[in-house]
Amino acid sequence: MRNLILVISFLLSSVIIADDNYRYYINLTKVVNDKVSVTLTPPTIAQNEIEFSFAAMVPGTYEVYNFGRFISNFKVTGINGAAIKVTKVDVNTYKISPAASIEKITYDVDDTWDKTDLPDTKDKVVFEPGGTNFEDGKNFAINTHSMFGFIKGMLNKNFILEFEKPKGFYPATGLSDIKLGDTKDVISVFDYHDLVDSPIMYSLPDTATIMVANTKVLVANYSPNKKINSRFIASTLKELLNAQKDYLFGELPVSKYAFLFYFIDRATQSGSNGALEHSYSSFYVLQEFDSLSLQQEIRDVAAHEFFHIVTPLNIHSKEIGDFDFSKPQMSEHLWLYEGMTEYAAHHAQTKGGITDIDKLIGTMMQKYETSITAFNDTMSFTYMSKHVLEEKIHTQYSNVYEKGAVIGMCLDILLRHYSDGKYGTQNLMKDLATKYGKNKSFNDEDLFNDIEKFTYPQIGDFLRKHVSGKIPLPMQEVLDKIGIDFSKELVTYEFSLGSTDLNFNEKTNRLYVAGIAEMDEFGKEMGFKMNDELSKLNGIELKMDNIKETITNYYETVKEGDKVTIEIYRPKGKGDKYKIKTLNAVAKKIKIVRKNQIGLKQELSEKQKQTLRAWVGL
Repeated sequence: MRNLILVISFLLSSVIIADDNYRYYINLTKVVNDKVSVTLTPPTIAQNEIEFSFAAMVPGTYEVYNFGRFISNFKVTGINGAAIKVTKVDVNTYKISPAASIEKITYDVDDTWDKTDLPDTKDKVVFEPGGTNFEDGKNFAINTHSMFGFIKGMLNKNFILEFEKPKGFYPATGLSDIKLGDTKDVISVFDYHDLVDSPIMYSLPDTATIMVANTKVLVANYSPNKKINSRFIASTLKELLNAQKDYLFGELPVSKYAFLFYFIDRATQSGSNGALEHSYSSFYVLQEFDSLSLQQEIRDVAAHEFFHIVTPLNIHSKEIGDFDFSKPQMSEHLWLYEGMTEYAAHHAQTKGGITDIDKLIGTMMQKYETSITAFNDTMSFTYMSKHVLEEKIHTQYSNVYEKGAVIGMCLDILLRHYSDGKYGTQNLMKDLATKYGKNKSFNDEDLFNDIEKFTYPQIGDFLRKHVSGKIPLPMQEVLDKIGIDFSKELVTYEFSLGSTDLNFNEKTNRLYVAGIAEMDEFGKEMGFKMNDELSKLNGIELKMDNIKETITNYYETVKEGDKVTIEIYRPKGKGDKYKIKTLNAVAKKIKIVRKNQIGLKQELSEKQKQTLRAWVGL
């Protein structure tokens, strides 16, 4: 009987040890040269040979980073000392056999934020919100895709992460299955897709919680010099999140969401700041400035990332739903995932009363200007999206936040126009999310047809001509529908002060001529030279507290033929010596050419008023 009990006990213990989960152990109390050690007990393996991989890329990054670069000291231990053959196939992949005899896999992980001595790390810097940072005893910013590998063909297994942590540290994350301890935490995740979708930030807790409709929102903050705290961020986000809740018809598609903010007090290696979206969280790396100066930046960035709970969580193509972490394939519809999200982030703030219509239109027109001056305006947007990982196309990627957002605005205005104000992009996104959803992907080639079925033939034409086609956006036609005149080029004749580029000399407290490339005819007649410092205009001293008033008065009172005098301080060689001169010219109107100008029509039709009111929620 006793022997039977021992056999049963042995069998039960074997089941517990050799279960069908990935069991990871991570020690955050021992960091050596910015490296953390990881141990994996793999799930049950039936095949003789496996390929163990680290992600080449993850959704939302749109760039192949090859996170296997940051793995070192990779070792495989066999059960009872069994010999295991390990062959490195490429930077991310190891071939292992006999796989059924694996007891554990161990390796070290480098952080990505400040590593430059690994292959390609200088030329292929990981955007910080998509990378990992280990600061011993202070903070561990963990993007799970940069730390945890998977067995190819075995993504749909539970991942159980056991963290040994410094005492008092808290794991801020959008995940819910967490068992907290004094020195150890256990976090469980359904599969690899959910794992890489869930960053974790370990530090001494500075957290706040907001309830937004049905959603519990966690705000976690790390500010090394204590310039920002979670309560300030939460108060900054609360009005925004409620506006976004209303924008999404009063409820959110997630029960928990986490904002993870890391404020950095040095320049980032990538040279950029920003965030990376996830389905249930978003991770931010921003400069640690005074908190009040960050308010609108926090709102704008957070609004964009938060709206990703719609796309791609509930609306996505097969390329995202069945993402290939080793050989990623891109979807054609970045205009939807990023462009529509960026548009909604600004539109929701206007409809919610946080910003006004002037700021919304100004922001969209600036994005339009950037899209046609900095990017190829005749490249098919779907083609760019599909081929965005190719080097020659990748330079166009950032246009998803410029032209992509303007596509969203055009689509919204057109929908409001054709529906008599009753249907817009908010309704369209809700209908698409209902048709698809988290667990159902669409085919890239079907999306425009599906949108047309929900809306109008004219919307299908717009998408095929201006999104998949090469025809530039019909800005004049679209803006006319809300009573706004649009001119590709507007010529006027106006008085001028030379059209030089001006900057401010803090030592002398004077404006100076910093550029003359765009100097007009009046400026040439006046005789401005580089580094001239402006002292007086028509005898009135130009001080910082009166410059605006003085220049405004000049434009309001000057007449054709008036004598204009400007006293300047002109540098004499090197040093702080100047020659005072008075420059003279006769006032006259100069031809001014402005591109992409807008203005409200003097009279709006009832249809235009209806569309405008519906668009901005008046």
